[in-house]
Amino acid sequence: MNNQSSSGDLTDLLAGLVELSTESSTNAFQELASQIQAVPARGHDTAPASCSTTDQCLAQALSTVQADESFAHAIATAAQNASWQEASRGVPEFFAGGYGYTTLVTEQPPVTSDSLRIGLLLQRPQISYPGHAHDAEEFYFILSGKAKWQVDETSFEVSAGDLIHHLPGAIHAMQTTRQPLLAAWVWRGALAGRFWYESDPNTDCPRG
Repeated sequence: MNNQSSSGDLTDLLAGLVELSTESSTNAFQELASQIQAVPARGHDTAPASCSTTDQCLAQALSTVQADESFAHAIATAAQNASWQEASRGVPEFFAGGYGYTTLVTEQPPVTSDSLRIGLLLQRPQISYPGHAHDAEEFYFILSGKAKWQVDETSFEVSAGDLIHHLPGAIHAMQTTRQPLLAAWVWRGALAGRFWYESDPNTDCPRG
């Protein structure tokens, strides 16, 4: 596994994700905990890069992170030193943007069912990320902010401390409220698989 992180040492960040996963009553998160524990904690240093979303609301999102001191510091260090990209999935008629993402850990080929990719997502306030899906299984750790969430036919609200699991191919959508949403995410399995929008399931979107 190859770590790519501008923060270098990811020990405390990964440890925090492991602790949250272990405390979950969901078997999938408990299984994920042992996989994250196997991730090398040292990343390759890369130049920090911001995007319009981080310029607008990263500081606000970090100021409301609810975590213990070491985990909160690890989140802030990784976020402030990461190489962020503004995301639109290359299909502006479906989603013109409104969130930034960064990848902290990524698996080198060949990819297996246990392969992981770990990163952070920052979604601006009052932004609707429309229904979409991907072949990779996905896990979310909500670090700050609130949002209305939908997974297939189920709708619910999330806030800091909540964990969310998306099975491969599950349609999911997120609507932020008055605060930005900061979350850690993990993709597992089909990292190179398809990504598509619910409104046009036959169009493959860029994975980056």
